[in-house]
Amino acid sequence: PSTSDAVGPSSSLPTKWSDVLALANNTNSNAHWKYANNLFPPLTASSHKGSHGRIAIFGGSEKYTGAPYYAAQSALHCGIDLVTVFCAKEASVPIKCYSPELMVQSVYSVDELDVLLAEEMGLLGELEQCKQSNDLMTNEMNGMELLQTMEKLEHSEEKQQLFIQSELKNDDKMELLVERLEKIKQLEEKLQILRERQEVSVGSIADTITTMFPTLHTLCIGPGLGRHPLVFSAVEKVIRKAMESNLMLVLDADALYMLSLKEYRSLLDELSNYERCVMTPNLMEMRRLDEAFSEGSDDAKVGMSVEKKYSNIVVHKGNVDTITNVCHTMQCKEEGGLKRSGGIGDVLAGTISAFMAWNAILEKDMSNDDDSSIDSRVVDRQHCQRVFASWAACCAVKKGTRIAFQKKRRAMSALDVIGEIGEVLGSMEEGFDIGVK
Repeated sequence: PSTSDAVGPSSSLPTKWSDVLALANNTNSNAHWKYANNLFPPLTASSHKGSHGRIAIFGGSEKYTGAPYYAAQSALHCGIDLVTVFCAKEASVPIKCYSPELMVQSVYSVDELDVLLAEEMGLLGELEQCKQSNDLMTNEMNGMELLQTMEKLEHSEEKQQLFIQSELKNDDKMELLVERLEKIKQLEEKLQILRERQEVSVGSIADTITTMFPTLHTLCIGPGLGRHPLVFSAVEKVIRKAMESNLMLVLDADALYMLSLKEYRSLLDELSNYERCVMTPNLMEMRRLDEAFSEGSDDAKVGMSVEKKYSNIVVHKGNVDTITNVCHTMQCKEEGGLKRSGGIGDVLAGTISAFMAWNAILEKDMSNDDDSSIDSRVVDRQHCQRVFASWAACCAVKKGTRIAFQKKRRAMSALDVIGEIGEVLGSMEEGFDIGVK
């Protein structure tokens, strides 16, 4: 179905939460009312710990400990029951001290990974130096062989004597060349063993996280992640396993930077077709993704905006947030606060993770209630619901920043925004068949 069939005419698309209420009685916009009614799992007497969402944040490094905390705490303030933070050993204690409500598990040590990386760089440097020395010696010996061949054509005793001396020197160089070739072989073996050790470390990180997948509704990757190459290798394994497990993904910050790198282009292409993924780029991150995607795409797709190429959801953050996938687009024009505090992007990542977790819960409940086969219309409604849920999360954070700014003005911080999220969502629930039952 077309966008208009799925979410109503473009002229009636809501841009603020109040628009959803205003359009409730509009026949062409009833879809929005239905989407709003399916945003939050109801609070019931039969609810148990975890009924309203279990999510994990993979982020937090020795330098960045606040970002994963903001994302995780935002999800808790939305109403998520359980949040786990997977992070570097160096970040685990600070994050645990920030909040007793978070389950924090260190999955690697930056110091240990740095040692592995430094060893690799040292071996690569030594290997390159040996190869260059051998190339120079080989070229020199090839030149000497040419001269010797020419000298063999001359018959003077003096020339023959010089030829014999030259051959003796050449033999010495040949021995040195063999020694260096043996050293190159040894270095390559050491490098192979080191890379196997790296693979074990990377696999251990990924396994620790992926074993939690059966208990999770959403995984958010990126807040405070850092840019360590071996951590990126682990992230790739985690993302691929998440796609295999059909797990909801929210990718933010350094996870998006990783996807813009040349070695991860194939992963970016696969994610572009994974519909249960939300990317949350800012302006610079969007440019990087656009360039990365264009470099790896066919000519027909070059020049299209990155949002239009993706089947997954892209939340392009800005003064006006644009939430889109290949079929559906919405804009959030809620008025936010005038203070652009650090960490608000992490608050949004955590809030979207909460809404995606609820979406996964409600999708599962509906699939259990409906024995009919899932046709294309049902799938399209699910896509629209996810776009709408991402849009609603943007509305909630914008509303929270506006209220926090009105109270704190220039002193406003991300923590102030998090403190407003609960009441904002409570006000958004009013008037809908959701909430407490």
